[in-house]
Amino acid sequence: MYRKAMVAAAVIAALAGLGCRSKDTGKKVAKVEVKGKNLPSPALVYTSKGQIYRYRANEKPEFLADGSAWFPALNPAGTLVAYWEDEAAFMSAYVIDIASKQKTKIGRWQTLGANGRNLNLRNSPCWHATQDLVFFADGRQIWQVSGDGTNLQTIYEHPDAGCYSLAVSPDGKNIAFVGVTEKDQNLWIYSMVSKQARKVTDYTVNMGAVGGVSWSPAGDRIAFVLYKTEESNIVTIPAEGGPTVQLTKSGNVNSPSWDVTGRKLTVGTGGQNAYIWQVALMNVADGKLITQLTDEPHGAYSPNISGAW
Repeated sequence: MYRKAMVAAAVIAALAGLGCRSKDTGKKVAKVEVKGKNLPSPALVYTSKGQIYRYRANEKPEFLADGSAWFPALNPAGTLVAYWEDEAAFMSAYVIDIASKQKTKIGRWQTLGANGRNLNLRNSPCWHATQDLVFFADGRQIWQVSGDGTNLQTIYEHPDAGCYSLAVSPDGKNIAFVGVTEKDQNLWIYSMVSKQARKVTDYTVNMGAVGGVSWSPAGDRIAFVLYKTEESNIVTIPAEGGPTVQLTKSGNVNSPSWDVTGRKLTVGTGGQNAYIWQVALMNVADGKLITQLTDEPHGAYSPNISGAW
């Protein structure tokens, strides 16, 4: 179901049926760097049947929020979750406190028709690595807000493209995002210092579509989903741009999220059932799935993690 929705969104945006202009270097792997000795405990949040859950090793999934909730994002401390709620003609942004279950509504925006709604349904927010700031994007704007829902402000507005699927660099100075036009769907990076944005990949409407961005904890690489027709695979690229490395070949993997060691990713995968996807842990070095983390009857989607897995 998830893959069909993604493909439908790509068709609406005229971005399906695709190839790739960036160079695929085959067997190379992303650089791995372990930072710090006291690594935080692993935690995972995901969506299932419009509800958000948190999963920790050897524990049952904990319900956090209902409604038609999508793309939960954990803050580095693992105490807050930012996410979108789908309200058909509108999308609302929320932050929920995991301990108290208190929800703070950040705002409510029109989805600009079917195309805007489909793009928002794969539009993940992200947290600053060291500050209590969460970044959302909607339409052509990227904006930031404090974790308590205050100080909402626009930090960037793209002149030509929609901005979706955010990831912030470990030093908090850059934001990676997916820029979407009628002609392409590419990876962009916005500098919080220079206030400028640049395109990192060069896919066209007939060549490829980028989605699901995640920045490595070492800051050297960015993982994203590459969509080609009905296939989706995980690809990494140097943060400054350059040759890509395709980590998976199966065509049924998406939504990468790095753990803090840089050695593993959680991903969504349809390996067992093409219509009911689950969350799995993947080894960055060889792109192989290590273990399946969820077993939801209705599937588990849009994983995001914190801590060391």
